[in-house]
Amino acid sequence: MSDLDPRALARRVKESDSLLEGLHSGKARSVLWRSGLTVHEELLPSNATYAGTNIEEIRYGFSDSPFGVCRIELGPQGILGLDFLNSPEDMDPAAAQSRMGRRWPGTVCLQDQGLAETSAGDIFSRNSRTSISLHLRGSSFQLKIWRSLLTIPESFLLTYARLAALSGCPGAFRAAGSALASNPIGYLIPCHRVLRADGHMGGFKWGLERKRAMIAYEARLRDSGFRAAEDF
Repeated sequence: MSDLDPRALARRVKESDSLLEGLHSGKARSVLWRSGLTVHEELLPSNATYAGTNIEEIRYGFSDSPFGVCRIELGPQGILGLDFLNSPEDMDPAAAQSRMGRRWPGTVCLQDQGLAETSAGDIFSRNSRTSISLHLRGSSFQLKIWRSLLTIPESFLLTYARLAALSGCPGAFRAAGSALASNPIGYLIPCHRVLRADGHMGGFKWGLERKRAMIAYEARLRDSGFRAAEDF
C-alpha cells in the first residue's frame, strides 16, 4: 500500500498527533520547524483585504524548485510571497506586478532574477544554513493559523481541527481551511502538512499533485534518517 494512500496517511496523522502534544507544550510552542527562520508580522486593519503599506519596493523573480517553477517576492523585512506556478502565463512579469500591486498598493515592483534564484537556493537547498525572514501580513486569525503552522515539524501531518485547536481557536476548522487558502508563502508556511481526518488531501491552493509531492518528499527525508539531501 502506498505511503500516500489515505489509510496510511490517516495513521501518520494519528502518530503525529501524539507527538505534537509534547512539542506544543510550554516554551516549545514558539519553536519554528526550520532553524534560522524568523517572522515579522503585520496585522491588517479589521475588515480589510488590502491596505496601504510602508513598503516602497518589492523585488521578485522566478526560479526552479523541487516542486516546479516558483515566484518569490521579497521586501525589506523578508519574503512576502512564494507561489508555485502552473503555466507559462503565470510567469508573465506584467501579471506578476499587477498581482503584487493589488496586494501591496503604491509599491514599486522590480524584477530581480538573481535575488530570486539566490533566495530559492536558500529555501530549498537541504544544506543551506542561511537565515530566512518572512514578512506575514493578514488578519489576526490568519496570523494565528500561519504562526501555528510554522511550528509543525517537517514530515508531521495534522488535521484542520487540530490546527485550529493549536491556534487557540478550537472548532474553527473551516475558518482554518480558509486561512490556509490565503497562505501567501508556500512550503515555508507548510499548509501542505494539513489533511482531513480520514487521510484524504483536502484542498491546496497550488494543486493536489504538488501537495502529494511535498508530503512524499518530506516522508523520504524522514525515512532516510537524516536531513541532508542533494540540492535541487
